[in-house]
Amino acid sequence: MTDIRIQTAQNTVLAQNKASLGERIIATFLDLLLVAGYAILGAVIVKTMSLGGSVFWIFYFLPVYFYTLIQELAFNGQTVGKMIMKLKVAHCEGRDVPLTSYLLRWLLRLVDIWMFFGSIGTVSIVLSKKGQRIGDLAGNTIVVSVKNRPKIQDLLHKTNNIKNEVAVFSQANLLDDEDIEIIREVLAFGNQNGYYGRAGKMIMQTSNLMKKKLAVETELKPVQFLMQLLDDYYVLYK
Repeated sequence: MTDIRIQTAQNTVLAQNKASLGERIIATFLDLLLVAGYAILGAVIVKTMSLGGSVFWIFYFLPVYFYTLIQELAFNGQTVGKMIMKLKVAHCEGRDVPLTSYLLRWLLRLVDIWMFFGSIGTVSIVLSKKGQRIGDLAGNTIVVSVKNRPKIQDLLHKTNNIKNEVAVFSQANLLDDEDIEIIREVLAFGNQNGYYGRAGKMIMQTSNLMKKKLAVETELKPVQFLMQLLDDYYVLYK
């Protein structure tokens, strides 16, 4: 499983774990098992109720034709197989996946999966840096693992160096889980790449966004301010 980074429209970077090829194959296999079970159920209904005819089968198999499209739309980027394997379709820019992306992924399953027994999709996933099949490339999406996603407690800046039991910025209670995750990711990116250049710009932008959201003014430097927000959030949350 490889760590990949998604840059959002707000120039923040979110780390995600790329789903492995094996996980995606198993998820697809589980979905196929469900579809097969549905088909068997249809055969039992036909035999028991003496139904038949092409019209019945056309309508009965409509959910099969649109299986992945319907489920990914209904369950925020997941099918039953993906749920079991804890995988999810995400947008490469960190925003919500639009209908057009889901539609492109679904249409190109014909090329990726059903043509040549999935070999095209497999080769594309292996060769792509982000593990994207052709449908993902067209829809600007990736499939990520959501296993062991951090709980809110894990997103907090828990250290033994928190000096104050009282929050410096009481407005930190206005932050939500997404804000905390973004702050953590931006600081981690700066720590890995140096607090200058692109990383410095991202930290500055994130600091300004948080100041605007919380309506606070401070003389603390951006890195110090963001770290203080994490400490304050922990103090307020606990």
